[in-house]
Amino acid sequence: MADIAELVNQLMTDGTVPTIARNANAQFGIAPRSYLGASLLPERMVDENAYREESIIYRTVIANDGTRYSPSQKKGAALVGSFLVELGNSDIASEFTSRDYDALLRILNTRPSMDAAASLLSWLDRTVNLALIEKNEKQRWEAIVSASVVRSGDNGYTETVSYSNPANHRAAAGGTWSSDSYDPFADILAMADLLESKGYTVGRIITSRTVLSILAGNDKVKARTGVATINASGQITATAGRATRDAINGALERDGLPAIETYDLQYRTQTGTGYFLSRSAFVLVATTGQDESIDLGDTNSLMVANTLGYTALGRAAGQAMPGRVLRMEAFENKPPRIEAEGWQTSLPVITNPEAIAVITSIS
Repeated sequence: MADIAELVNQLMTDGTVPTIARNANAQFGIAPRSYLGASLLPERMVDENAYREESIIYRTVIANDGTRYSPSQKKGAALVGSFLVELGNSDIASEFTSRDYDALLRILNTRPSMDAAASLLSWLDRTVNLALIEKNEKQRWEAIVSASVVRSGDNGYTETVSYSNPANHRAAAGGTWSSDSYDPFADILAMADLLESKGYTVGRIITSRTVLSILAGNDKVKARTGVATINASGQITATAGRATRDAINGALERDGLPAIETYDLQYRTQTGTGYFLSRSAFVLVATTGQDESIDLGDTNSLMVANTLGYTALGRAAGQAMPGRVLRMEAFENKPPRIEAEGWQTSLPVITNPEAIAVITSIS
């Protein structure tokens, strides 16, 4: 096979390209680009692009005792809320340039056609498919940290989707964490106590390396971890060095909290880069007991435990079934090239809003 147009057409019609679009594993990424948000809000195919999610869980009320044959007793307290889900649309186009086209043609004429196919599919996955997946990941962390997702696009389009934001679950740090006169653990333990008061147990702590470094350099944190000492007059005597990550995690463990996970993955825009998780946020996530089964095809599935909800994937424009859409087409007119595009209809949906506690504005 020496015809690029024929290769592209074959990949489109034999199911190879649609398989890339339907690959549920892709949402989690691969090391070193693993998308942590997908473990909290994994993708779920939905049939409608606008619907009311009725299972927004706030609390559980304990059952009553009763006699063996008496009717079950209804509880008057509200257990769940609802959220109007209106999915948004995102898309991207990419061009396999003439220079890339010539290089692919050389591969096609000198090596097995599968090598050319692998090169082309890698380009499609990296520049189109993962671009859509990273859009979802960015929105996940906006929803978790800020309880809102900002949709923006060409021609000044902007729209904000607001989520349930229970009182005190997102709050600025009570003091300056980088100040040796302030104890960051006061904020951390306050948020952990808040979750515990709602009947939750903190299962994960996620923050940036920037915040972890601030913790490591704080004298009061050093005192908790043994890097600094407290003298007879009650003053902290700092020693050289910083608290290690293991030492900080040990201090958290003594308070019944999990180890810190750092998430520093960046995404790229045409004008620069950004971080999926804010550099100044400290996120505590409770165990929810809510699991999501991910269909991996061929009767295989992956169970994601203790999710906060899901990322809804609806029917993209012009499609009968939900999911991402990828297309590519070869052009032999000058300049010869391959054009690809992808689009999706999606939105993160948080069904356990009280299982999240976020400390913001950390400095």
